[in-house]
Amino acid sequence: MKNTIAIWLLLFLFLDAPSQTPGTQKWAFSTRDCIHSSPAIGPDGTVYVGSDDHTLYAVHPNGTGKWAFSTRDCIFSSPAVGSDGTIYVGSDDRRLYAIKPNGKLKWALTTGEALSSSPAVGPDGTVYVGSYNNKLYAVKPNGIQKWAFLAGDNISSSPAVGADGTVYVGCDDYKLYAIQSDGTLKWATKTKWSILSSPAIGSDGTVYVGSDGNWLYAFQANGAVKWIFKTANDIRSSPAIGTDGTLYVGSWDSRLYAVRPDGTQKWSVATGDQIYSSPAVGSDGTVYVGSDDGKLYAVGSDGSLKWSFATGDWIYSSPAIGADGTVYVGSRDGKLYAVYGTGGVLARSPWPKFHQNNRNTGGSSDR
Repeated sequence: MKNTIAIWLLLFLFLDAPSQTPGTQKWAFSTRDCIHSSPAIGPDGTVYVGSDDHTLYAVHPNGTGKWAFSTRDCIFSSPAVGSDGTIYVGSDDRRLYAIKPNGKLKWALTTGEALSSSPAVGPDGTVYVGSYNNKLYAVKPNGIQKWAFLAGDNISSSPAVGADGTVYVGCDDYKLYAIQSDGTLKWATKTKWSILSSPAIGSDGTVYVGSDGNWLYAFQANGAVKWIFKTANDIRSSPAIGTDGTLYVGSWDSRLYAVRPDGTQKWSVATGDQIYSSPAVGSDGTVYVGSDDGKLYAVGSDGSLKWSFATGDWIYSSPAIGADGTVYVGSRDGKLYAVYGTGGVLARSPWPKFHQNNRNTGGSSDR
């Protein structure tokens, strides 16, 4: 009799347990407008994401709201989490915000124009962010401006910080800039079109970035072009690097590309619409990316489709992979989604996702 009761109890618990099938929804957190921002994950598992409703949200790992911080305009920028837990994010209200882990304002720095660029955090805590006033700002952890570098046009690209402190950022003036930590120009290399994509840095110092006009570039550490890979439309997606050095990037030609370190194509996979989202690579080799067809795709390292998850609108947001394998991504339907992944965590590679790590710090020293 006791054995029968035990069996029925186990059966009940099994049937009552939520499905953890890869590619199914764990939860969805609603905001009041579109989400273009890409989520960051704090050390305690809190998920941070901006919304066009002018608000930065902090969400518990179980999908309940922790706090909400209001700015004065849309937040297209993606948050970055500093080593002390401070959250940095830009807003179209022209301000860079530093927010304490409890959701209270630490400081705000006013720039000359909107900030759709996502902040990067250097090894010394300096925060770097681009603005539509053509400047890249360097800001001390206390909110005091360190320097501002003037480029030739808008900076929508999000900066990346090399191990030596060099800051790399693209610009609408068709150039990739390498700026030294003191704000002086190291080099600038002309490309064939505007750069809205954000750089990824390889283990050997090679810098990879996409541009409008169909191109994925590989630059040597001295600024010389190593190779150029062509797709069939603009690349605003930011490249990710797998553990074997394979580059993954989306294109407005609706395809996700896998490119070998020598610049030759490995494979490509078609989605239902253009790809603005940047890929994230799991430790099991699965590549996650959003598409403007409203779906989050999971693709094997061999290019095979594992699954797709449908949201209610375009996905501009770039996915993050939590410590338990959960995949987080925002949608233009105004929701932040948590989706069961394939079981792998974020890959231990030089640059496995947008802005390198789950805290979105954009620094190669944070590998």
